[in-house]
Amino acid sequence: MKYHYTPNMNRYVDIVLKYRLQIISFYVFFVVLMGILYTPRFLSSDALFWLKDSKQLEQTQAKEFETHHLSKLVVRIETFDEDMHQSLNELHEELVNLEGVQKVYSLFSNDFVETKKSSDESEMLTVINAGDLDTIRLSKLLKELHNDYGNVAEDDFKTFYYFISGEKFVDISKLNIPGTYTYDMNDGEINWYFLSSYIMIVLLITVLIFRLLFRSHVAFFSATLLISFSTVLTFTFIVMTTGIKAIHFSMLFIAISISLVEFLYFYYRWHVSQYKNNKHHSVVKLLTRNMVPAMWTSILTILGLGSLVFIDSDIIKLLSLSVILSSLISYILNLTFLPAFLSYFEIEHAHVPYAKLVYILTFKELRYNKKFLFGFLGFVYLLLAIGAYLIYGESNRFFKLNVKNEQIELKIPYTKIDLPFVHSIEKFTEAIEERFEDEIDDVISLSSIINSLNDSNTQTEVLDEEALQQALFYMDLYSLSDKYFDENSVNIVINISDINKVELIEWLLQYKGIELYFVDQATLIGSAKYSQTILLASSLLTALILIGLITGWIFRSKAMVFVGFTVNTIPIVLFGMIVTLLAIPLSLEMLIATTISIGLASDATIHFAFKYFRFRYFGRTRKHALEKMYFYSGIPVIIGSIILITVFLMLYFSQVHFLELIGIYSASLISLSLLTDLFILPVMLLLIDRFQEKLEKPSSPQS
Repeated sequence: MKYHYTPNMNRYVDIVLKYRLQIISFYVFFVVLMGILYTPRFLSSDALFWLKDSKQLEQTQAKEFETHHLSKLVVRIETFDEDMHQSLNELHEELVNLEGVQKVYSLFSNDFVETKKSSDESEMLTVINAGDLDTIRLSKLLKELHNDYGNVAEDDFKTFYYFISGEKFVDISKLNIPGTYTYDMNDGEINWYFLSSYIMIVLLITVLIFRLLFRSHVAFFSATLLISFSTVLTFTFIVMTTGIKAIHFSMLFIAISISLVEFLYFYYRWHVSQYKNNKHHSVVKLLTRNMVPAMWTSILTILGLGSLVFIDSDIIKLLSLSVILSSLISYILNLTFLPAFLSYFEIEHAHVPYAKLVYILTFKELRYNKKFLFGFLGFVYLLLAIGAYLIYGESNRFFKLNVKNEQIELKIPYTKIDLPFVHSIEKFTEAIEERFEDEIDDVISLSSIINSLNDSNTQTEVLDEEALQQALFYMDLYSLSDKYFDENSVNIVINISDINKVELIEWLLQYKGIELYFVDQATLIGSAKYSQTILLASSLLTALILIGLITGWIFRSKAMVFVGFTVNTIPIVLFGMIVTLLAIPLSLEMLIATTISIGLASDATIHFAFKYFRFRYFGRTRKHALEKMYFYSGIPVIIGSIILITVFLMLYFSQVHFLELIGIYSASLISLSLLTDLFILPVMLLLIDRFQEKLEKPSSPQS
């Protein structure tokens, strides 16, 4: 890299200043036009993105099986008496009759098989619904069965569960629900009124942060305009080039984060240059000191993530394009719009209160311990190896999804209901209950009701063809058939007690005894996440390796390959360790936070290394080069990270689930990236400093 090269921007700045009003007007018009022509549709649910790449969904649709949403209503009451029993049963009926509801599974949908004697002493099987039993008899029956129905009613009869299957998440706000209840509904739409109010609060706090850091409102207004323009153009270009209109709302934070940090590199240099220079010269400094490293960060982003755009996955494609376009568009805006806009302003007393922090960081880094550094790096690469084993091993154990009291719904196609077919379902039930034991409550299927009818029928002992036909007769007689099978498939419901759902999904996908198809959206999403974990991990690893290689090519240094790869990997590896230990499930918000981390870390690597080696090239000592690097690159990273961490932590307290996730994940990863940039990256630059021997060896005495 040509560290000595400083572009001559005087002529360019003269042109920008001459046409600054036209430049600003053009961007306003262009951004509004693109926003109108290519408006994206923002969603808060990630279901659409996972399911679009789901092979299991394709297989289910190929069989023409309908998929549905599965939600859970939890009702808590004080006393289970006759009136409350009637109210809970009526609630079940109201839920069944709601528009879009396909079925409801609760205590009051369960049927109990009994044997009754007629007047002539002949026996007859009867099936009684729980809703038709009186309260005392129902309570006694459940206690006698040791509450085998614990997934729908707790032992104390104060908590009842309703599992609702429907075409979409249903609105229960108009129902008469006794006691208190909880119901999670996420249909993918955004409450724009609430979100707009919350964004206004965040913006006001951001104004205060900028004011405290720069003692000027110019920073906030210029940042708001540039980040808004960059974000709008990023996603409208995605819609225009890919045709993908559905964008997860959290993806906005990728463009916002990258644009903010890129902006701060340029703005900060303009701000501090006001201290001694005139207005024109400050704009020149803004460009000459940042356009080269910023150009290389854009090239690094394009080459490092460009190959991922061609992977057949909308999630990976959108994440990659968000980073690439936001980096490229921000760079163009920083070279054109920002100097035109800032040329209207002048800071009379540039506030630069960060010199003491620079000296502290420099003092600490110069006295680093190589043993500690190598020990830490060894620990990171050990975690990387463990993560690779967990992901690429025989069983994917990297991500967990611990769930309690939930259901999985399956379908099994059939041509004929005969004894071998029923036995195959029995064998499946025995296998899954043996494998997961107490983690599963029970499996409700055609074989379970047939065996229940056969056990209660004193005229039959073993389940043979005759007993099977009698059981099927009773199912038709008591209108049970539609609950357990239709014209071409049998329904299976797995009631989960407490389990790692990812492990269960893996087992179901690998089971060969019968042909299984997932039909509930939650399980389809879980299987898609499980199936794509290897693809996502491989894409991430590929991006990190490419970033390392390109970093080495940019600086013409093999050692920088190691630095570029390591600095980008450290935050992700440490974050991966945390989510694995806490058993946090994989989500799109997590991938977005990881993408933000890669974008910020790769930017910092280029800017830090460029500044450090440039000053070393011009003969500055390691100490002086570190001070300059921290002052001109480290401070913008610190300011940007503080702002982003503050904003993301505020999102965590928004009480909107997807905003909570993106808030805590991004704040954590940005914090890890900041610590890596401030304490690990400078030490690694000192370690590989190729100017050390050349510039710091004793000079010969002059004659």
